[in-house]
This record gives sequence, C-alpha cells and structure tokens, in this order.
Amino acid sequence: MDSHAQDDERLRAEAALRVSEEHLRHIVEHAQDLIYYCDVHGRFTFVNPAAARVMKYDEQELLGRHFLTLIRPDYRVSAAALYGRQLKEDTPNTYFEFPAMTKSGETVWIGQHVHVVHDGDRVAGVHAIARDITRQKDVEERLRRSEARYRSLIQGAAYGIFRTNVAGTILDGNAALAQMLGFASVDELMTHNIRDIYKTAADRSTLIERYRQERLPAIATDVTWQRKDGAEIIVHLSARVVEGEDGAVAFEGIAEDVTDKRELEEQLRRAQKMEAVGRIARGVAHDFNNVLAAILGTADLMLLHLKRDDPAYEDADEIRKAAERGAALTRQLLAFSRNQSLQPKVLDLNVVVPQLATMMQRLAGDHVRVSVTLADAPARVRIEPGQFEQVLLNLVVNARDAMPDGGTVDVGLAHLTLDDRTSLHYSGVRPGPYVRLSVRDTGVGIDPEVQTHMFEPFFTTKGPSKGTGLGLSIVYGIVRDSLGSVTFSTAPHKGTTFEVLLPLVN
Repeated sequence: MDSHAQDDERLRAEAALRVSEEHLRHIVEHAQDLIYYCDVHGRFTFVNPAAARVMKYDEQELLGRHFLTLIRPDYRVSAAALYGRQLKEDTPNTYFEFPAMTKSGETVWIGQHVHVVHDGDRVAGVHAIARDITRQKDVEERLRRSEARYRSLIQGAAYGIFRTNVAGTILDGNAALAQMLGFASVDELMTHNIRDIYKTAADRSTLIERYRQERLPAIATDVTWQRKDGAEIIVHLSARVVEGEDGAVAFEGIAEDVTDKRELEEQLRRAQKMEAVGRIARGVAHDFNNVLAAILGTADLMLLHLKRDDPAYEDADEIRKAAERGAALTRQLLAFSRNQSLQPKVLDLNVVVPQLATMMQRLAGDHVRVSVTLADAPARVRIEPGQFEQVLLNLVVNARDAMPDGGTVDVGLAHLTLDDRTSLHYSGVRPGPYVRLSVRDTGVGIDPEVQTHMFEPFFTTKGPSKGTGLGLSIVYGIVRDSLGSVTFSTAPHKGTTFEVLLPLVN
C-alpha cells in the first residue's frame, strides 16, 4: 500500500474515532445518570452535566473538589473506608447508597457504581455511574415507617395475635399471646406447635373442619387452651384463612383470654338465681307459717282434751311433731332468705371457734375427729354471732355426712390478702385482707355432676329424712351478706375443703 493510501486510511480512522468520541460525549453529556471521574486522591477530574445539575453546582466548581465533601457527614467515614479498601484491594466494582449534600444544603440520596480505572498496571483513578434515588428512598422510608407502625400495633396489642400454617407451625405472634400462654418471649412461643396449645389436638382439627364445611369468611368461638404450666384458660378466638407469600394457606387469629370474664358471668348467674329463689322462699315461708300456726294450735288443743291413754292422743302428738318440723324448716327458709333483723358484731374467730369445739365434736359423732388450727394473729371479722355459729356448724355437719365410715374434720383459720387478679376467683369480694375459715374433711369428695348445684336451696344428695338441702344455701347467704365469699375444692375419694372468706376488721 503506497503512502497516499495509508494517509487516506489514517484519515478515515481518525474521522471514525472523532465520530465515536462525539457519540460518547453526547451520551455522557445528555445522560440522566451522574457520571464522573476521580483521581486516586478522590478529587473530581470530570463531571457530566447531570452530576452538576443534581448537586446544584457548576461543573467547574466540582472539578478538583474532593468527593467526600459532597457526602453527608454521618456517612463520610463509611464511604472513605469503602473506597479506600476498593483502591487498596483493586476491587473492580462497588455499589454504595449514601445521602449527598447539594450546594443549597438539601439532602439527595445517591446510588452509585464505582469502577477502578487502570493505566497499564497502575491504578489511575475511578469512574462512577450514579443515580438520584431520593424518590425511591422516600418510598422505602414510608414503607419502613408503615411496617414499623404495623409491627408496633401488633406487638403492642392487648389481645394475642398470631399466624400459623395448616400443619400448626406458628409463623408469627405477638408479645400478648406469649404472655397469655405463659411463655417468656415470642421466640420461645414459636418453638411450639399451635396444636400443643389446644386442650386436645382434636379440638383444633374440629374447628378447621367446621370452618371448611360451613364455608365461613371467618370463625369466632370460645376454645380451651393450655398455658405453658398446664393451666387451662378459656379463649375467645377469631380466625380466618389467608394466602401466604408462597401461595400456601395460612391461618390468622386474634385470641382474648376470657377465663375471668366467664367466671364473673357464671358468678352473676348464680347470684341472680339465688336471689330469685330467696324471694320465693321468703313468700313461701310466711304463708306456710300461717298454715303451721293453725295446725300447731289445733294439735295443742287436741292434746289438752285427750287423755294420754287415748289412741287419738298419739296421733295428735305426731301431728304436733310434724308441724314443729315444718316450723323448723320455715325458720331455715327465713334464714336463707335473710328476712330477719341482724345485729352483726366484731368477733375474733380465734376466740369464737375454740368455744364451739365441744359442740362441733358432739355434732361430728364418735367416729369423726375434729381438730382446730388458729390464725397466727387476731382474726377479727364483722358478723352476727348466731349466724357465724350457723355457718361453722353447717359446714361441720356437711363434712361429717361426707364420711359415713368416720374420718377427720380439720377446721382452720388463716389470714389471706387478695389482689386485683386473685379476687376474681372468689365471688363478690374486693381486693384486700380477709380471714379464711377452712373446713376440710377426708370423705368421698363431691361428684363433678353435682358440684355446680352445691349452693342451690333444696338440693341435696342425702336421703329424705337426713337433710333439707338448705344448709349450704344458708351458709352462702350469710357469708354473702357479710361481704364475704364461700368456695370449695374437692377430688374423688380425697375429701372436700370449704373455704369461707370474711373481711378482716382491724
């Protein structure tokens, strides 16, 4: 090839290079991304118009300026460490997001790729392609705050909130749920399967099957759960089916511990029932008294006119005895209905109970031993003396009848202080100090099917000639009128303990 041809080829190559450079320059200068070069010392050697526009500087103001001066102060140390390490280790490319400060002092979030530039084997500097990601960061921050508010709402909720899969794995839960079930943390709760929390695994399966069969959008019902310590609680559960992120079916639920609420509702029902029966008993007792007065009067007149050897005398005497038994029953009815004038006094039960020891032993009989344990300090309460005697003796007789083959009745006095929570376990009492009278027998216990009827008037498991069914009803009424509470605990063949709480008087 002659020299003329070589010159032509060179000119064409130079022209092509100029066109290519013009294309590249046009791309760089009109790019929306920030493009710049820095030397190995971190000073700008080139910036494109987009970089100057975003940072609100003239291009000439940026040239020779150190890049760290544009980064917000709280990010400068981490930026210097990253890019110093990149140059030292000759890392080809890095990506970093940081807040930059414009000339006017505004914050602009930048996400940039930085590439190392070589001159032969020597690192000559870096060039970067960056983008204004402020809007993206704003969206991310709003999303983060929204998620934080949502998380705070869930974690701070008073009710237990959870999500499980079909197999029962707990996917998420809040602190209220962990506390409700007696776990130290949500993490500990999540190590258990939700099936373990139900009283039986079949209960959960039945609930899911009901949900499927009835095709309900959600289900709300009361279920029995077990705490970590094994204690049972009644939970009002609201749950629905949701689709998880992976498309799998999951369950979301809200749980409220209603154990105390249900107990209070039951106490209210019992109290209303007892009040209604008391009103009826009061009316019956008054009417029955009128009838008995006529019978007793007539029987007494007959006995006055009949000789003892007259066959009718014995019949008249039986009529009188039957009427007297009716009168005794009427007195019990009136005591139950509390339709009598009361004169309560402050009694120290540590003094009163020992005085009744002989009478208690006489009522208990030869085959039952009665023991008495007193409180460590004076046990003063306000109650009508005769009514307290009636309470104690009724409980002792009840204990005796539970031990047909003999046994032991332990009568004990102790002090007890109730707080807001423990007071819920006793009907009609407030938090505060109390005297506890306990009467414990070693008898056969109370069958579960009759336990809910124990304080109902006229309810008895004894034979027709052995009780009226008013003893425990009277105890209940007297104790309630004295602002106290009476409860019992029992187990088959392990005896029964009745507890009477009466407010302590200082």
